[in-house]
Amino acid sequence: MNRQYALPLTAVLGGAAALVLRLLQNNTGFEADTGLPIPGNLAELALAVLLIALAAGLLGSSCLLPREEEEDSPALPRDFTTTSTALLTLPVAGVFLMALGGLADLAECFRLLPEGLGFSRHELYRILRDGGLGFSSRGQLLMGVLVLAAAAILFLMAAGCRRREKELGRMLPPTLTLFPVAAMVVRLVLVYRVDSVNPSLTMYYLELLALVFLTLGFYRLSSFSFQAGQTRRFGLYASAAVVLSAASLADGSIYLSSLLLNTGGAITLLGFLLLRIANGIEAEEDDGTIIGPAE
Repeated sequence: MNRQYALPLTAVLGGAAALVLRLLQNNTGFEADTGLPIPGNLAELALAVLLIALAAGLLGSSCLLPREEEEDSPALPRDFTTTSTALLTLPVAGVFLMALGGLADLAECFRLLPEGLGFSRHELYRILRDGGLGFSSRGQLLMGVLVLAAAAILFLMAAGCRRREKELGRMLPPTLTLFPVAAMVVRLVLVYRVDSVNPSLTMYYLELLALVFLTLGFYRLSSFSFQAGQTRRFGLYASAAVVLSAASLADGSIYLSSLLLNTGGAITLLGFLLLRIANGIEAEEDDGTIIGPAE
């Protein structure tokens, strides 16, 4: 196996381990009555150690990816194209999950629109503790529309990476590729407004970090459309998003739409990362050179 695949492999395995530890923490690390964390919980400490170790591992693995010069920066879709249907399946599947997340937001919104939420601060905390979120109807509607639009743009970006013989896919206007970033920023702000009423940061920090790195991952992905992308930086943010999104799946205190969005976003970024790595390896084989970390 090419060493450049060490980064996505570390992200997937690390995400699986983080998910298991987060499940253990949720089962043993919180008081049943109040929902507050139990100090000194072993699963919580193990998860913290694992995340720190993974941060170092991902940073080291990202150095195995090619280091491009600014004047020779890879472009999207030119340097992400492939003839492999299997490679394209992964980002398309992620986009599909994101779209389902947007539809779930709209479904929840229209169910709540007639009366609205209007929860007090105490009621919101109770909902968080019992396993739910209290987005307003307008906020839910906005998130649903933005996520669906972002999924459509990402699908076109993935479709542009399909290569038939020597023909390159069509390139979207670079400005459009920033739309998924904007959608994730809005999602992050609205989620934080709801989560911030919870007095226990331990209960929701993984979801917020997952959204932060999903936003950064999509931002670094969009930079390739402006021919200003850096594979190492994109790979680092994308792999961190995979780990944190996987760990956040263990939290039952988020909507189905959030589960679908986080999972779909992580799979989408992972898919584009694999496309970039595979394309770079093919380029090495074509010209007989070896692209590796700078000495």
